[in-house]
This record gives sequence, structure tokens and C-alpha cells, in this order.
Amino acid sequence: MNTFSSRAARCLETLYRVFGYLAALCIFIMLVVIVAQVVLRWSGTTLPGATNYAGYLMGASTFLAAAYTFHEGGHIRVGLLVERLGRFRPIGELWCLLVAGGIAGFITWHAFDAAYWSYRFGDVSSGQDATALWIPQSLLALGSTAFTISILDHFVRTLAALFRSAGANHHGTHPVRSL
Repeated sequence: MNTFSSRAARCLETLYRVFGYLAALCIFIMLVVIVAQVVLRWSGTTLPGATNYAGYLMGASTFLAAAYTFHEGGHIRVGLLVERLGRFRPIGELWCLLVAGGIAGFITWHAFDAAYWSYRFGDVSSGQDATALWIPQSLLALGSTAFTISILDHFVRTLAALFRSAGANHHGTHPVRSL
């Protein structure tokens, strides 16, 4: 692996890890919000919008964790099918990554579109908190972007491995020359 690709791989792995940490932070903040709501209810008051905030944090943590989880192999995959492809397994994996990348890209596009229009129209949540909806939607868009990048990263890595193995299979053979 040359220095550019190894540096890019390290940067991407750092990106996935940072998004994993952000997802963990969202889960921790969600815990704090829920515990605060429980304690405040015991004291006879409530935290306005606590349910909405917990929902925003759950959505954000789900999307922010997607790239890290995918990179670490934590997602359910179509392994049963791909493993049965034998020598065509890399092509099956490329196909799956291509389809997953298309779906993730579609989600990313629409997540940014929703955040943009929510910002543009000044949409706020219908709960007591009246949160500007573009804020939680932006977290979803960022998380889905990292997930799409992670899928494309694995697509490129799988494609490179396929070309390396194809080159290794032909290494040492000489073309037939006609006289």
C-alpha cells in the first residue's frame, strides 16, 4: 500500500472512530436527559421536550454509529449468500457494496435535502421544545454521509484486493509469442 492510500485509510478509520465516539456521546446525553426527566417527575415537575430530545439523540446515535459499526463488521450482512459464491465471492461482495452504497447515498441525499428545507422554512418541532428541526436532521445527514463513505471505502478496498489477487495469479506467466 502506498503512502497516500495508507494515509487515507488512517484518516478514514479516524473519521469512523470519531463518529463512533459522537454516537456514544449522544447515547450518554440521552441517558442524562431520561434520568433528569425521571428525577424531575419525582419532584413534581418535568423537563419540557425531554421525550423529543431523547428521540433526536437516539436517531443521531444510530446514524453516527453506522460508519463505525460497518467498518468494524458489526452490521448484519448477506454472508450466507456471499460465502457460497466460491471464487466469485469478491464479485458478490462488490455487488452488495455497490447496492448498499447506492441505498446509503440515497438516504444521505434526502437527509441533507430535509435538513436544508427545514432550515430554509424555519421548521420547528411540534412539541413544547420547539427545536429547529434542521439541527437533529443535520446530525442524521452527517452520520449517513460517513456511512456512505465507509461503504464506498470498503468497495474500493475490495476492488483493489480483487485486482491485486488477479495480478498475483498471472504473475510469473509469460505471454505466448508467435514466431
